[in-house]
Amino acid sequence: MTNMTATPTAPLQRSQGSLGLLLGKTARTAVLVIASLWVLGPILFMVIASFKSVPEFFINPFGLPADWKVENYSRAWTDAQLSLTLPNTIIVTTVAVLISTILATMIAYGLSRKEKKWAMGLYTLFVAGLLVPVHAIILPLFIVLKAVGLFGTLLALIVPYIAMGLPLGVLVLTPIAAALPRDLINAARMDGATEWQIFWRIVMPLMKPGLISVAILNGVWMWNEFFIPLILAFKPEVQTMPVGIVSFIGAYSTEWGLVFSSVTVSTLPVVIAYLLMTRQFQSGLTAGAVKG
Repeated sequence: MTNMTATPTAPLQRSQGSLGLLLGKTARTAVLVIASLWVLGPILFMVIASFKSVPEFFINPFGLPADWKVENYSRAWTDAQLSLTLPNTIIVTTVAVLISTILATMIAYGLSRKEKKWAMGLYTLFVAGLLVPVHAIILPLFIVLKAVGLFGTLLALIVPYIAMGLPLGVLVLTPIAAALPRDLINAARMDGATEWQIFWRIVMPLMKPGLISVAILNGVWMWNEFFIPLILAFKPEVQTMPVGIVSFIGAYSTEWGLVFSSVTVSTLPVVIAYLLMTRQFQSGLTAGAVKG
């Protein structure tokens, strides 16, 4: 009797299990599709709007343009001085990211050894820099840069960005540096390697995924940062792209086609860099999460 009652329930349980798996996969797919549309929708809207005239932008904001205004990009290149602000943005972001990442790696490696009692306090002090808003330091920054003669130059942007990139770098890289095998470093010392050789030839390559993650996160922030260049880069020849794009926004009229074409051009380098380094970026974040 027992076998006769158990046999019909087994296929029913398997059917319920398959139905549960199917519903789970469907729910995950739906969430991923919604998240993708949430991210890609504004980007698609931006690209389409970059080919519209101002009247068409307001008449048909979400549809395809009837007349594709390709000249918006050439006007944006000249009127918003993208030919000047784009190289400035590349120089400022590249130099600040490189120096900030290398300095953060040195600090993280030193703090990760925890051979001094104050290492944890210093680590907390560095990470606390993430809580300081830019608006709170802009006035003292203005006074210091003017006193040392850097005001109105690209260095007035590079120096603050280097300092402001350190907290995130120390936060991400210190757990990764702490997980490095000490036996490998001690073996290098026994072979006669100097501390600089150990850092440059052993520590830096082992921390490569974390370095790429920090470089991408800081690079995107520095590329899009608006407030510091607005205050410190008052000369047109040292302005960056976010400040140049604002020139299209007026009190009584705004050239929305030129605004979106400028934003599209400014977005492309960041998107390409992210796509080229997606795998290293993900592995760097995972390494910091697991090894920390």
